[in-house]
Amino acid sequence: MLFGQKFHQYQVPEWAPLYIPYASLKRLFNKAVRAEADSMKTQPDFSGVYTSLDRSIDSFSGFHYEKYQLLHERGAELCRIYGVAPEANTLPKTYDANCYEVGNFLRAIVELRKDLEKLQWYSRVNEEAIHRIYAKLEKHGNLAEHFHQGHKSKWIKSKSDRDTLCSKFNERLNALIADITRVRADANLHSTTRSLCLQRTSGQHLRASAYDTSLLSFLANDEPSNLANQLEEMYLRNRTQDSYFQGLLYDLANLSIASGARFSASFLLSKAFPKYGVAIDHKILNHIITISGRGDILKEHARLRTCPLCDSAGSRDELGNSLFVCAIEQLGPNRKDILSSKDIFGRTPLHYGALYGFPITCQSILGSLEACGESYLASLILSLDSHGYTALHYSVINNHAISTTVLLDTLRLAGRTGDRTIDQDLGTVLNDLLSIAVKYQYSDIVDLLGKCQFGFQLSSHGETALYVASRSGREDYVDTLLNNGRDIEINIPESVHGWTPLFIACVEGHQAVANLLLKAGAKQDLQDHLGWTAKEHAALRGHLALAETLNAWNIDISSGGPASMPTKPVSGVKPSFRTDQSYVIVNLGDLRNGKQVKAVDLMDSSAENAVYTNSDLSMEVSIGGQSSTSLLVELPTLRDTVNDPFVFPVSDPDKAWISFKLFRKGYLHTTGPSLLGSGAASLKTLNNCFGAHRESLVRARSIAILEKETLSVMGTVTFTFVIAKPMAHPASPFMPAHSVRGKGLQLVGHRVIPFSCKAWSYICRNVQLTRDLLPIIYHDFSLSESGTDIPIHDLSFEQFMYFSKVQLPRGEPISVLRKVDTRNMPDGTNRVKLRSQSLTQDHERGVHEFRDRMKYTVDFINKGFKPNTRGDFIQDAFATLEELLVELPESINFNIEIKYPRLHEAVDAGVAPVAIEINTFIDTVLEILISHGRNKRAIILSSFTPEVCILLAIKQRMYPVMFVTNAGKPPMTDMEIRASSMQAAIRFAKRWDLAGIVFASETLIACPRLIGYVKSSGLVCGSYGTQNNIPQNAKVQAAAGIDILMVDRVGLITAELHSTSADN
Repeated sequence: MLFGQKFHQYQVPEWAPLYIPYASLKRLFNKAVRAEADSMKTQPDFSGVYTSLDRSIDSFSGFHYEKYQLLHERGAELCRIYGVAPEANTLPKTYDANCYEVGNFLRAIVELRKDLEKLQWYSRVNEEAIHRIYAKLEKHGNLAEHFHQGHKSKWIKSKSDRDTLCSKFNERLNALIADITRVRADANLHSTTRSLCLQRTSGQHLRASAYDTSLLSFLANDEPSNLANQLEEMYLRNRTQDSYFQGLLYDLANLSIASGARFSASFLLSKAFPKYGVAIDHKILNHIITISGRGDILKEHARLRTCPLCDSAGSRDELGNSLFVCAIEQLGPNRKDILSSKDIFGRTPLHYGALYGFPITCQSILGSLEACGESYLASLILSLDSHGYTALHYSVINNHAISTTVLLDTLRLAGRTGDRTIDQDLGTVLNDLLSIAVKYQYSDIVDLLGKCQFGFQLSSHGETALYVASRSGREDYVDTLLNNGRDIEINIPESVHGWTPLFIACVEGHQAVANLLLKAGAKQDLQDHLGWTAKEHAALRGHLALAETLNAWNIDISSGGPASMPTKPVSGVKPSFRTDQSYVIVNLGDLRNGKQVKAVDLMDSSAENAVYTNSDLSMEVSIGGQSSTSLLVELPTLRDTVNDPFVFPVSDPDKAWISFKLFRKGYLHTTGPSLLGSGAASLKTLNNCFGAHRESLVRARSIAILEKETLSVMGTVTFTFVIAKPMAHPASPFMPAHSVRGKGLQLVGHRVIPFSCKAWSYICRNVQLTRDLLPIIYHDFSLSESGTDIPIHDLSFEQFMYFSKVQLPRGEPISVLRKVDTRNMPDGTNRVKLRSQSLTQDHERGVHEFRDRMKYTVDFINKGFKPNTRGDFIQDAFATLEELLVELPESINFNIEIKYPRLHEAVDAGVAPVAIEINTFIDTVLEILISHGRNKRAIILSSFTPEVCILLAIKQRMYPVMFVTNAGKPPMTDMEIRASSMQAAIRFAKRWDLAGIVFASETLIACPRLIGYVKSSGLVCGSYGTQNNIPQNAKVQAAAGIDILMVDRVGLITAELHSTSADN
């Protein structure tokens, strides 16, 4: 799928407005290209692109640095609290802390690393977007080389500096996590005689005193009465100054909270603090919330939970709530100041309560300040921290529906006060938060915010929440927003493309959502910034069923929109292949829709690698033993895995193997990336399981990645590949190449040979191979004439011809091609007229028996007839490709469709998905064409199978190659991604420098301006299908500039087109 189409899916929702405006930059680039085409300039002016790119990079870099600094400060604060040097990678050897303290430190570091990974992912997506903009500029060519390189070098330098900072920080956190995990495995850590908190307070001279030992023992056993007696004794003996004693009490309270000593903590906060003059401040409150909130953070890291006693989350939420309520009850008249106080990150206790989803905590804070008035409470809820987030932001972002309800209820009360400032701020925040909730697909929160009955306007990202919901495809979200009790404008376009919610529903193919919008009154006749309609966007992307539900297009309008796009180069990538070289073409992942398979699927790591996450991973793909080329892919991959495959040249595929190596990048790895694991497989064994000249139609393969040290399976890699082998007798490079471009409308006779008509330009014939490798002319996958579903490639030539014989009238010789009437042929050749034949009653009886034999075959059951049967469509005996080329006049041009078996055909027929090896298949056909096609006859090669088109493009340049596709025409049986839509087909054809595409005509009839769009991509545009036999449909496509029309009723269509031309 296109990177731009999935760009929103890669984003951190709350940071969406802060990403590189990829779509806007692309629009600027395309605008410059269009301006060049309109003004006939030799070089487009990309100054606007560079200016906007500069500004975007500066904004992205500034935000990244700001976030990094806040994370770094958090790390430094944690190290200060837990007694670790700011830049240390390990704990001190004499680390004096108990297990609870170390466990809390671990959870805090894991939480910090998670936030760092989010920042790294933000950086990764932006870097990919910037890389793609540079690639577009470079692909266009003729750039001011010095300026462009200087601009790009500056970016690369800033990227390198940023990556080094984050990698260094990430490695340090990983090292700390590893060391903490190691330390926690020490049984002595559960000793009650050590505490980092008390060590800092009491000083070295009291470190091992009986008092400290007793205090820790009482806390560990949660004995508040003994703790009270010990403190009273210490105070009465006046062993220390009041300030020291108050500090000791403060730290004891923190330690009791961290240790889960509920009764001791309650005693300290409710009785000891007032008695000894210790004040509860916002730090204590924040500590209660964060300790409880981080309680289950190790759930996703099973191998880090090395202490069952301390890692059990148990009733941490309940404990935190009860302690917080206890603490807040002790606040005096200055409670307003305490609860509104901010820490070094600009957060109040309400921020933390919302962040960790504690509704009781949030309710306690708001209830405690109720006397301050609703407006004050609203301002507290909407108060921003250093990250620019409110408490409501944190509650929504972290999917805490109950906490969100508490905050929204308070804001509703505040809204009744009539404070316009609050209403304005709240409206902006709610619009943004609703969009965020929809992107995260937090259903409960979408329901809460959607029913707030505020007007849905553009968010800070330039999109309405209804637009975001429509893009997500969630019918329930759209229904909630449309029925929120307030009139809303559903035709508000987003700012970049000018797409309304209906547009984006059509782009994404969400039929149910589009129906809801149409029912609500969405306008269908609107056009976006480029003049496209929603119907055309749906048709382009293969959502034809959706497109057909929209209003029919005005057939008199064939210009503008898609038809007015500037002409693009024939191919963005000019493949250059040697005819004596083999190539291995590898795509990551599966190339079939509906397959929920990850290209790289990693499992739980071993204990050694458990401290690491899947960030900063990369994979090297190479062909061992045959190619010096290796390619590195960052994981997870953001590249187009469909039309951007790896192409490896190899000399002998039978001796080659494919290798995948998994690396971790890291600042601390001075020798380069660290190898984690690898997997390899022989290409021959992957593809040679069914004997000579046979292969599976299932091209996706999965191999295991084995961990370097243990050789245990750490994951799998799924990939799809095809091998292009050189022909044994390639065509001479000096043979002239045929072209199909620039010849005006060309009619192709389909299925029936219209010998009596001179209007056609080409005749379409389908070529398959028998099992003894003879190219024959036959359309369907299986030979139903046999009464079975046996595939053609499983029949010998003699078996195949036998079923041609049984269809012939008695006494008629088995000639492969009967003589034809060529008096009306373009070359004027006169030949004997084809004699009429009358079938005897015996033959008619034989035909009935023949049809009766076929009635249980898949073809007959699905269609009710067999197209290849005499008397239905085909009127001649079966033929070979060689006989077709030799016996028919050179004036007859051919569209030779290579009917290589497809997976869905085998599945539908219920036969094994095995076929003739694809190189053998294609080479056999090409050898016949090259041997007998060296004449004036024009030949086009075409196929529904993408691999066939790729190999034809690599093996020869003599004949133009065209991709044939249904392009989304329902019912969808072929799940091949490259054939799933017009857009996918265009990208595929351009990638492999094909001549053009032949589409199922339904798409072009519904949206004829798309014909101009295909041609502007530098491709020949054709169509096929029964709809082309309707004159009006042919006229519509011809008026839109179609190049090739494949029809059955050539005479009728020709007469109608000539009539239209004469009228004009």
